[in-house]
Amino acid sequence: MYGHCCFPHTTANKATGFVLFIAVPMTVWTIIPISIATTVATFAAAQEGHFMRTRNNMRKIVTLIYALVAVSCWAQEPTKYGACIMRNDSIIGINENERFAMHSVMKFPQALYVADYLSRKGLALDDTIVVDKADLMQDTWSPMLKLFEGEKPFSYAELLELSLGQSDNNASELLFKHCGKPKAVEKYMRKLGFRDIHVRMTEEQMHKRPTKAIENSSTPAEMVRLFEWFYHHKDDNQYLTFIWKAMADCSTGLKRIPAAIPADARIVHKTGTGFPSPEGLQDMNDAGIILMPDGSHVFIAVFATHSPSEAVIANIARQLLEQ
Repeated sequence: MYGHCCFPHTTANKATGFVLFIAVPMTVWTIIPISIATTVATFAAAQEGHFMRTRNNMRKIVTLIYALVAVSCWAQEPTKYGACIMRNDSIIGINENERFAMHSVMKFPQALYVADYLSRKGLALDDTIVVDKADLMQDTWSPMLKLFEGEKPFSYAELLELSLGQSDNNASELLFKHCGKPKAVEKYMRKLGFRDIHVRMTEEQMHKRPTKAIENSSTPAEMVRLFEWFYHHKDDNQYLTFIWKAMADCSTGLKRIPAAIPADARIVHKTGTGFPSPEGLQDMNDAGIILMPDGSHVFIAVFATHSPSEAVIANIARQLLEQ
């Protein structure tokens, strides 16, 4: 091709090999590197075909394509992840002590606070709150909006089930309104001994200011410890037992940690999801308790920022469970 002895691979061929070498292991956390690798590989094939046909090295075009790939790599928000798993009192993790926005995982510590509030106030799960649909957020994830028109009484049990089982944002907002503000939830977390769980914004506040979602944050390790506490206290009263059942019936995030557990295992968990970016990336979280077929249990939390898909959470969970 060049009229002298040389390596049989083009620069693009070599670049493809290098990118694949570093990209394949990273697919556990994000598909962005492998997407870049396929782009380079496609160009390499086209370049080699052009060489064979014209013997023109296309250096200007090569430089331009590489520059575009480099810019696209730089422009993409990298997927940051943190994960932690506890089994038999042994904890392992990756970035497990870094802060992540909880998003709707926040509804779990909120529910624990509500359980304490109802117990202290002598309120029953069947006690009701009259809800006016006109007072609810209309442009948010809220299955309860389809349940009624005008006014309707909702029990605390119904609101907890909607908030935990279906991640209903209006249900969470109503619990903040009638049981206690974020400050009260965070104070309760401190009372239990959890210093790395921060609850400072309601669902409505986060909806209005999504960039401030980090105000409701946790580390993966602290969330795992909170689920450990919950496991040992789930039978303390009717409120905690109800929360356990509501989270065991959680219908969200089925392609996250639930997709990584053994077929006969069960999971009690809470998911969280951020607003999508223009590139289609989202913060995605999942945390809970896996009840294994042999009777053992595992506490796990996986948080990811700028994730391209729920499969990222499942892949990380799978890697942790195989340790």
